Amino acid sequence: MTGFTDIHSHVIYGVDDGAQTEAEMEAMLDAAHAQGISTLFATSHVTPGVLPFDHALYEQHLMQARRYCRERGYGLTVQAGAEIMYTPAIRHYAAERLLPTLAGSDHILLEFVPDAAYQEIENAVGLAERSGYVVTLAHIERYDCLYRAQNAYRLKERHDVHYQVNCSTIVDGRGFWKDRQIRAWLRDEMIDFVASDAHNCIRRPFRMREAYTALEQRVGEEYAKWLTGLERSDMGWMSKGLHSEE
Repeated sequence: MTGFTDIHSHVIYGVDDGAQTEAEMEAMLDAAHAQGISTLFATSHVTPGVLPFDHALYEQHLMQARRYCRERGYGLTVQAGAEIMYTPAIRHYAAERLLPTLAGSDHILLEFVPDAAYQEIENAVGLAERSGYVVTLAHIERYDCLYRAQNAYRLKERHDVHYQVNCSTIVDGRGFWKDRQIRAWLRDEMIDFVASDAHNCIRRPFRMREAYTALEQRVGEEYAKWLTGLERSDMGWMSKGLHSEE
């Protein structure tokens, strides 16, 4: 059995609100290894057309993260990625194939503000789809519109879209009414990934083991393994255009 695959983390230091120093990044990598993560996507925040992003600095620090894992002897692959905040500029970036993807594949991790309208989310997913991207919606439990009118189901029926939920939501919950809907999504196997969204080791840690244990009790071993990436670290779900770590 392989380790967990965590498709959402902010481990690269100095580029967003995740790790702030090299030492903090290294502590997060230590923690990821201790959590049993074998594939970790470094999905720093990117806001197209609004906030500048230092891609060169990201690449430099990504190489440092990979080197640190090799030197420590960790069986931990750090893959490139980004958590893309939806902005109107995405239309241009998608058309020009400029959106940063997960490990060089066609998959993107896309987030919205919590009060985003359903139609805005569906329009963005459709736009990305027409531009050749496959969308994973980051932490779908934050979007109030998806709890209403069976919208989460409707979006999946209309588009090839994946849903990611944070470990903290699985472990701690989000309140009675939302937890009931999240349980229904899990029951209906609507969720594709449970990932950490880790930003540090204290306030927003990885928690993959806790989430897996809770999932195993709620949905059974097979689906719990699927959600956390156990036994699918070959990333066959994003095989089209996938580039391995250099």
